[in-house]
Amino acid sequence: MNTLKNRTLIKSVGFGDEKMYIELNSERVLTIPYTYTPRLKNATKDQLQDFRLIANGIGIHFEKIDEDISVEGIIRDFGNETKRINISIGADFLDKADSYAKEHHLTRSALIQKAISEFIAS
Repeated sequence: MNTLKNRTLIKSVGFGDEKMYIELNSERVLTIPYTYTPRLKNATKDQLQDFRLIANGIGIHFEKIDEDISVEGIIRDFGNETKRINISIGADFLDKADSYAKEHHLTRSALIQKAISEFIAS
């Protein structure tokens, strides 16, 4: 019997201007540049947002560009190094962030990472 119980799986995917944000069931967020593959690099935002998770989250299939990427491949190609931080944020702000994230199909972690990346880039 094949089980996904102990596997690293994708929970959600968010899209920025130059990168996608992939939240895993481990609560880690992977930041993947669109230059990761030629098809991702040449895709429009509309094409990227037409995706589905493969096999409960082992990968992503982008329908309009016929591209598949897997968690295993991403970790292999980018490494497994992570850094975690603890920060204090007011409950009111977190409620607003959670509401915004939900409306945009992101997790809190993916939203915060995306916002910080875009703020630094500006």
